[in-house]
Amino acid sequence: MKIILILLYNLLWLIVYILIFPYILIKRKTIPGEWEERLGIYNFDYSGNDKCVWIHGASLGEITAASQLAIRIKEKFPQRRIVISSMTVTGKERAMEIMKGMDNFVLLPFDFFPFVRKCVKKINPEVLILIETEIWPSLIFCCRKRGIKIILANGRLSDRIFRRYLKLRYISQRLFNQIDIFFPQSKEEEQKFLKLGIKKFKIKGIGSLKSDNSSPISLERSSFSIPTHKSVIVAGSVRKGEEEIIIKGFKALIGDFNETYLIIAPRHLSRVGDIENLLRKENLGYKKRTDGLSYNGESVLILDTIGELRNVYSIGDIAFIGGTLLPYGGHNLVEPAFFGLPILFGPYINNTKESAIELVKSGSAIIVANETEFKKTISNLLDNPGKRKKMGENSKQYIKQKSGVAEGYIKALEENSIL
Repeated sequence: MKIILILLYNLLWLIVYILIFPYILIKRKTIPGEWEERLGIYNFDYSGNDKCVWIHGASLGEITAASQLAIRIKEKFPQRRIVISSMTVTGKERAMEIMKGMDNFVLLPFDFFPFVRKCVKKINPEVLILIETEIWPSLIFCCRKRGIKIILANGRLSDRIFRRYLKLRYISQRLFNQIDIFFPQSKEEEQKFLKLGIKKFKIKGIGSLKSDNSSPISLERSSFSIPTHKSVIVAGSVRKGEEEIIIKGFKALIGDFNETYLIIAPRHLSRVGDIENLLRKENLGYKKRTDGLSYNGESVLILDTIGELRNVYSIGDIAFIGGTLLPYGGHNLVEPAFFGLPILFGPYINNTKESAIELVKSGSAIIVANETEFKKTISNLLDNPGKRKKMGENSKQYIKQKSGVAEGYIKALEENSIL
């Protein structure tokens, strides 16, 4: 049955490949380096060498989460070759930036068996570590056939995907049973895997890699031309529909606190134009990060760059995490805590429920449900520097208590004779 399912899955991929073949030909000519890799063609061949550790994350967030694990494995096993793969060019570039010393960085090919087989043969891994939700049937099947150990690290299933897997449990259980070890990022995620029929002995509840990232870098306000006397609010990973809530809340705020400055970082850069329109509509002066302009009395900076947000929190006084005011499920709530910031987020935190509850309980974070609460809570924090300081101290303490997750993963892998 497993063979039939993988054949049907690859038949679908074959149809897709035939349909987009002209597009692929064009892309291979215009950006050959990227599209060669998407077809499983790499400029190296480790097939005749000792096997390696292969770590794969979808894009920026997953790659960042995996960074400390990759670095610790390399430090502990310097003789091991480590290959990092990503689904996106930005993810690959991010890996090259924060995981220096790894042996190679590549794009994962389309999950079509002929491409995946070439890719796996070239990388020749002893173990494949998938980050969060990167569950690709052909990749898993191909690795399993070659006797490669498969790990799901920082495992997470959104509620929607979990319900879908549950409905198709007969199929999903066969897919998940090919994975050797699961490291769920929370107790809630552990329960999801158990309900899908994963054997308990395969599940290792150690914690989330996102609270054990490689350390972000502190920046200076001068590099953004933001006056040092300003109180800076960093609104990160903001989604469509949330921009207006935040911008209107901020405009109401500066009526009482006119020395307040907003950095707004959209989750997707395609939203920058819409944010500009909203700011013009509210008569708020702004500049974009890519403009490189000096301070000219503006109240808002649009962070229209990729991969910079986690470090930008260092120049803030208060952080708000987007994807939480509307039902998107939330994004990384922990990053501002590395710099000791009070953290605000909305009620929609399905993707980050455990860390949200822990941050609130630790006194590091406050939930705000709408524009009014956004403005009221920030006003209270600006009026009470002692409270703001205490929340920041709690944030740093939270990170300190959560450190060591990567080491726990490595220990578990050693105990199971995988590393």
